[in-house]
Amino acid sequence: MKNFILVQAPVTVEASHLLLHLDPAIPDDQREFGPFTHYSRWLAQRGYAFNTDLLYSEHVGRFIDYVYEVSISQFDSDVELSISSIIYSYQSFLLFGKSSSNPIAARMAEQLGKEKTTSQSSLAQTIESSIRWFLQVCETRNSISPDTLFSRFYINRPEYRQNHEISAIKANSWLAGTIRDALVAALPKRKGETLFPRAKRRDRKNDKQAYKTVAFPIETSVSLVRQEKPKRSKVFHRDMAIYALLAASGGRTSEVLQLRLIDIDADNLAVYLRDPFSRKNPGITEEEHRLLAWKGRDTEITFLIEPFGKIFFEHLEQYLALEYNSSCGHDFLFQDIDGRPYFTSDRSSRDKTFKSYASRAGLADCKGISLHSLRHMYGTYTLNYMPVPGQETPGLPLTYVKILMGHSNITSTMKYAKHDTDLIEAYFHHANQYITLRGEQSMSTIRQEFHIRQLEILQQEVQRIEGTTA
Repeated sequence: MKNFILVQAPVTVEASHLLLHLDPAIPDDQREFGPFTHYSRWLAQRGYAFNTDLLYSEHVGRFIDYVYEVSISQFDSDVELSISSIIYSYQSFLLFGKSSSNPIAARMAEQLGKEKTTSQSSLAQTIESSIRWFLQVCETRNSISPDTLFSRFYINRPEYRQNHEISAIKANSWLAGTIRDALVAALPKRKGETLFPRAKRRDRKNDKQAYKTVAFPIETSVSLVRQEKPKRSKVFHRDMAIYALLAASGGRTSEVLQLRLIDIDADNLAVYLRDPFSRKNPGITEEEHRLLAWKGRDTEITFLIEPFGKIFFEHLEQYLALEYNSSCGHDFLFQDIDGRPYFTSDRSSRDKTFKSYASRAGLADCKGISLHSLRHMYGTYTLNYMPVPGQETPGLPLTYVKILMGHSNITSTMKYAKHDTDLIEAYFHHANQYITLRGEQSMSTIRQEFHIRQLEILQQEVQRIEGTTA
């Protein structure tokens, strides 16, 4: 962001995050952006996990930065500037950036340095809803006390600064009413409508291909956790233990990072994923406690697949002997370099480290790859490729994989089903090789050959029947 910075709120504040002005001319005690604080409190009251709260806060922070930049910029007189036009231009800013046909969006893309465009799926999944909720909170708050999101915009526009209105602007009454009316007009009116027209959610129910790109490749997975230790790494065995356990158990990243020593049964080579809110967590601060997350599991026990289970315990032994700090005051298994629980570290930094290891292991394209990709790999493997005794086709039943993944709804498990598409791909590969080897002219005789084969099958069936009745 150019004009603001997002920071974690002190534990004494009800909000999770604060948005602070970067303008040095603004006194320190006035830098907190009030409308955002109201929104953050609203998010906190809804009980979102910290990472979800952070994601929504980042989306809204960037939107506020955009609106603020518009408010301090000068545009040609033929450019329509209103609250609605500013809000709606943000969609074009995200999707098209500097190539946008919207003059507001294109100008802001230049001034804010937007180099990469946003995907429409991202707009539909979280961006649209987080901003819509923020504007609804603003609209509600404006009925009580005016906020300042669009204040600078109105004050800077000459048409809103007539003499008889200046006192009302200072008293906030006219400004609050104007903003409130504009927000009411901009917000969706009917159920199912979106703030941004292009944010219509697409049906991902059967979109299995969308998940195929984020599952870590099975053929590269062992190389990931069997690679050589970099000379400068101080937490190599910790990282490898985490990766191996994610691959072995299919656990969520938050579940694995929140493991405690008492959750490891070394004698029986078992690992338990337990709800951190169902027990006391001594030795962590209040801020660290706020970062705990739990989406829920039906079973605590994990079912580890090999060779990753064995590799996990190998790295675990080395981690505890060489890297683990036993005097840090808490018993969370995985620690940051400073000894604090690793689940409190920055997620983007963890994913960056993971991608570097994936690249070292031979993965050519790391786009869309993250720690969560190992969970997808586990689901894909157990549902499609895991050898099952007494069963010709590999893969566990869908209901079993649901239990393994800790899903509450079986539709969440269905996204890992890839066996059908893999079979289709194999069939097409065989058919295309057949045509390529025989030449293009073989297409002219393919129907004739089909009927000949069918006739041969019928003749064999007639011979079989005659043989049984003789």
